[in-house]
Amino acid sequence: MFVIKLLLWGITLYYLGTLVWFIKGLKKYKLPQFMLENNLSVSVFVAVRNGAKSLPKLFSDFEDQNYSGKVEYIFVDDESDDETASLIQNQTEIDNNFLYVSSKDGSEILSHKKKALDAGISKSNGDVLLFTDVDCRVKPGWISAMVSYFQNGADYVIGYSEIVSDESLVSKFQSTDISMLMYASAGCTNNKTAWASTGQNQGFTRELFDIVGGYSKIKECLQGDDSLFLQVCRKLQKPKVVFSMLSDSFVIGRTENTWRSFISQRVRWSGDARLMWKFNPVFFLSVFSTFLFNVLVLSFFLLMTINLCFIYPFWILLTMKFIAEFLLYKKGQLEFQEKVDNCNFIFWFLLQIPYIVVMGLASFWSQRISWKGRRI
Repeated sequence: MFVIKLLLWGITLYYLGTLVWFIKGLKKYKLPQFMLENNLSVSVFVAVRNGAKSLPKLFSDFEDQNYSGKVEYIFVDDESDDETASLIQNQTEIDNNFLYVSSKDGSEILSHKKKALDAGISKSNGDVLLFTDVDCRVKPGWISAMVSYFQNGADYVIGYSEIVSDESLVSKFQSTDISMLMYASAGCTNNKTAWASTGQNQGFTRELFDIVGGYSKIKECLQGDDSLFLQVCRKLQKPKVVFSMLSDSFVIGRTENTWRSFISQRVRWSGDARLMWKFNPVFFLSVFSTFLFNVLVLSFFLLMTINLCFIYPFWILLTMKFIAEFLLYKKGQLEFQEKVDNCNFIFWFLLQIPYIVVMGLASFWSQRISWKGRRI
C-alpha cells in the first residue's frame, strides 16, 4: 500500500511540477532586436494534398508579406487528386516567387509529408526555411517576425499557432487545447529545453537541416516533421531554439468542424508523441505522467460512484489540477495578449480528462487513420 501511495504522489507531483515549470518559463521571454537590413534569404514551404479550396487564401497571404529580403514560396503537391497542381502552376506563372514541386522528387527513403518537404527543400535556395500548412492563415508580418529571431542568432524558431473558435463546442475545446499546448511549448523553450513544435508554424536554418541529415533519422516515423525533428536537432547539434511570441508571427490554424475530424487529427499527432521516448526520454516522461495523472483522476471519479471513501482523493487531485492548469492558462493569456475566457477554460478542463485518456490509448492505432483519402 505504501508503494502504491508513493507512486500516486510521485505521478501527481511530477505532473504539477511540470506545469509550474512551464509557468516560470513564460516569464523569461525576451524580445529580439530588429535589424534594419533583411539580408537573409527565405524559403517558405507548404506541403499540399488536396488543398485546392485553401490555396487562393494562402497565395493572397504570401503576396501581402512585407519582408524586404529575398523570398521564395515553394508549394509541394503531395499526390493530390483535385485541382491543387493546376492552381499552384497557375500561380507560378503569375508570380515568379512561387514555385511548384512534386513530392515524387523527394527522397525514396521518406514517405508522406516528410518526403514532400524534402522534395521542396532540395529545390530551394533560402538561408532560412519556414513552414506552414495550406489550411493556415498568416499575417503580413509573419516572415519578418520569424526572421528577426534568426537575425539574432537563432537556429530553430517555434511559432505560435492558434484556433479561432466559433459557436460550436468542438471549436471552443480545440481553441483552448491548442493554446494550452502552445503555452507549455513556449514555457519549456524559454527554459532552454525545447520539447515541442508544430508544422503549422516553425522554421530553422538550412545549415542545421543539412548538418543533422534532414529527416533521415526519423524516416520510419509516422509524421515527425516538427516535434520529432526538433528533438533530432537538439540531440545531434544543440541548436539555439527560441519560441516566437511576436504577434505578427502568429498563425491561425484550421478549425475542425466535427468531433470526429478533431479526434482523427489528434490521433495522428499522438502517434509521434508515443515514440518520443526514443528521442527525448524526459519529454516522454512528462507526456506519460500527464496521461497517468488524468487516468488517476478519472479512476477516482469512477470509484467514487461505487464507494464514497474515494470522494476525498478525487477532489484533492481535481482541485490541484484545476489550480495549476488555470494558472498556466492565465499566464499564457497574459503573455500572448489574449482574452481570458473562464467558461471556455472550465469546459476544456472537464472534457480534457477523458480526452487525454482516450488519446493515450488511441495513439497505438494512429497508423490506421486515413488522411485526405490516403491511409497513413
